[in-house]
Amino acid sequence: MQKNNTMSGQWKKRVLVIVETSRGYGRNLIEGITKYAVEHRNWNFFLCDHDAACQDTRWLETRQVDGLIARCNHESIRAFFHNFPGKKISLTTDDNTLPIYIRLNNEKCAQLAAEHFLSRGYENFAYFSIGHSVWSKYRYECFAYVLQQHRLQCLLCPEAERQTNRTLPTLWWSGLDDSVLGWIVSLPKPVAVLCANDHHAFYLANLCRFYGIGVPEEVAILGVDNDESLCKATLPQLSSIDPNAKLIGYNAAAILDAMMNNETLPAESVSVEPACVIIRQSTDNTAVNDPVLAHALQFIREEVARNLRVNEVAKEVGVSRGTLNTLFMQHLNSTPLKEILRVRMDWAKDLLRNTDGSITEISQTVGYQTPEYFSRAFMREVGVNPSTYRAEQNH
Repeated sequence: MQKNNTMSGQWKKRVLVIVETSRGYGRNLIEGITKYAVEHRNWNFFLCDHDAACQDTRWLETRQVDGLIARCNHESIRAFFHNFPGKKISLTTDDNTLPIYIRLNNEKCAQLAAEHFLSRGYENFAYFSIGHSVWSKYRYECFAYVLQQHRLQCLLCPEAERQTNRTLPTLWWSGLDDSVLGWIVSLPKPVAVLCANDHHAFYLANLCRFYGIGVPEEVAILGVDNDESLCKATLPQLSSIDPNAKLIGYNAAAILDAMMNNETLPAESVSVEPACVIIRQSTDNTAVNDPVLAHALQFIREEVARNLRVNEVAKEVGVSRGTLNTLFMQHLNSTPLKEILRVRMDWAKDLLRNTDGSITEISQTVGYQTPEYFSRAFMREVGVNPSTYRAEQNH
């Protein structure tokens, strides 16, 4: 196969990437793939938008390439992928005929979602998706399993179907059947809803807004993918789990490179953990019936920047430290100290990912007196030190 050569005489590998550019998740995958290609300087890679490729794959077949990274979300792309003779990586988990070399850790996604909702006092939970694909079902199963460990139930939305003879007003998104609205109305309130991804969350948020269902007061909505353009286009803006798509793209490129070099591949698929919950207005609420506990949770979130003590929280809400601990255990199965640490570490992780501040600056920002104390606490709570966490997230 004819290939391009570099100034040093080394052959560059030619890689075709077929990923949707219309969604934030796809764009972040591409950014991660690009980062790998730029760092290693041994690729010429060609990007084809997934939606454009769906229209006609014949021109793709004329490309002489060594490797392929693709999101196989359409029959024509799946067929092209199956017939591609070179090394290839699929970034779609719905096709069980393909080996999965890399995947998002949905178990961790479920854990983050549950912890986020539980920390806000929710006792009613549901899962929403428009249709139940393989990946969506598994994401639900993971979420339901985590909740079961807390002796809580997760209500699954019905399989939605489109109707042509709607009795309700026709909505601009072409609307699913009335059972979706009926399901939302029937849920015990307040309810915390994890959606399959941001597009499903976007639909649900608009449905609630159209019919006057309060978000987050009645229905707290959490998506997955952190597609910022979509999350910020709703009222209220959508909270979402950042799936670390850039790292998924980077690792996919690294695995493909190893395949093209005939290196030994990992015995198991690489599991990439999501980064965190990006909190926006759609879940920024406290769903507890006890006003003292609700006040305490709000006070912790607002005052965690300083070196907040449990005694200060108890004084603020007008109860003893023992009473405050009892309230946290009864309603959240946690303690005020654990909540302070959780909020502080979530903030620290956000600063490590999204700013260039030094460890010393970040430790002071989130309320630690010394960077050494902060690093020890971070290591204890997160499992790695702050520098390692930053390097892993920005890889």
